[in-house]
Amino acid sequence: MNNLREEIGGYFGLDLPEYGALYPQAVHYQSARSALRAVLECQGIHRVWMPAYVCDSVLRAADAAGIEARTYGLDNSLYPSDLPSTLLDDEVVLYVNYFGLCQSVVKRLQTQYLLEHLIIDNSQALFAPHNGELATIYSPRKFAGLPDGGLLLHSSRLSITVPSVEDQGSFERMKYLLLRTSCSAREGYAAFQEARNSLQNLPPMTMSRLTRRLIRSIDWQQVRSRRRDNFAVIAQRLNPMNAIQWLPTDDDVPLCYPLVLRGIDVAAIKAHLTAQNIFTATYWPDALPRLKPGSIEAALAQDTLFLPVDQRLDPTRMEIFVQYILDMLRSLPSDRADQS
Repeated sequence: MNNLREEIGGYFGLDLPEYGALYPQAVHYQSARSALRAVLECQGIHRVWMPAYVCDSVLRAADAAGIEARTYGLDNSLYPSDLPSTLLDDEVVLYVNYFGLCQSVVKRLQTQYLLEHLIIDNSQALFAPHNGELATIYSPRKFAGLPDGGLLLHSSRLSITVPSVEDQGSFERMKYLLLRTSCSAREGYAAFQEARNSLQNLPPMTMSRLTRRLIRSIDWQQVRSRRRDNFAVIAQRLNPMNAIQWLPTDDDVPLCYPLVLRGIDVAAIKAHLTAQNIFTATYWPDALPRLKPGSIEAALAQDTLFLPVDQRLDPTRMEIFVQYILDMLRSLPSDRADQS
């Protein structure tokens, strides 16, 4: 009995189910940003090509790693439009698997470049596979209620030193999750922003034991199937009015449904939805100074509603939600709204 590692008896902790690790072989970091910085620091990379449409924190990760970052644009299929056709030995390309809907682009890149030159940012594509690229990075907290955490899968060509220091900030970052559970999303939003900001400019640390345990308590297969089902419902109804026709492959598990509405005041729609307790994400308006006016990236940054399709919505609620969005858009004085 004395040799048992687990504690027996005493007061109760949280009763959490056990579904197993999400990616058991991954290196666990306190955030996806830290995982990216660790990759850039350890490989002797001197230049990384990054999409212009990306959050500033990704560019800061390159700066913190002390390497040169150059940006590229995207065509209408979200494939890189102005990358060099060949890369030097000390160059890599970072591609973001946007909204969990761009695995076909990732596969195309894998035929264009050597895998050792590719870093795939799957922060928005939790279930997309690692296929031998130099590095693949995940952010589970974007898909479920977690305080922090990032995962790194990498090729044998990458020599990663696992951080020796464990992140101790997860307890404080739990505040917004508890406030949403006990109060509301509105009352927890300030704490959510604080938690997100607390992950900036930190050196790479290993994921906390709290976050590791919480990850194992989530039924990720249910998350995967519900998101795909919900996306199918919303795409069937809203694709006709969308500037991008989203057609997920079998490998795509959506983060959200991006509804691109050119010529419509999306900010006003978001404000209206927020007043009705319908909360939509905003992705990277800080990138706008880097984007060409009229480009698809600019439309994503300023003309897009990122509608939820997550596992909290069942098909019945999804149908009601989609109908509400349709009714609201049909009431707008816009030619595009009439296309529904």
